[in-house]
Amino acid sequence: MEMSYVEIWDPNDVLNLTSKGALLVDVRARGAYDKEHIKGSINIPLDDLDSHLENLPRDKPIVVYCGSVECTMSYFAARKLAANGFTAYRYTPGLKGWKEAGLPTEGLKAST
Repeated sequence: MEMSYVEIWDPNDVLNLTSKGALLVDVRARGAYDKEHIKGSINIPLDDLDSHLENLPRDKPIVVYCGSVECTMSYFAARKLAANGFTAYRYTPGLKGWKEAGLPTEGLKAST
């Protein structure tokens, strides 16, 4: 049986999960992350996810995101995490949706 992940569309759900200790992971390339990312997130590019699985916490949810609704990297990351036994969430609107909600980002071109 393949484990599944939960799609999140509301940024308040992300804030709620992270306030309870969930790990927020940006799965875009390092350069995109360095330019701007959701405040408090860490960067594990999708291509590097396999090599990080053993170091990720299994006792807390992991929320992944990428650039926008059109971006599929978070979809593949959430599926991979769920298949490996993690409690995985995908913040589907990604960085674009986060910024449209007026929430804080950080990085070289951050809005706050």
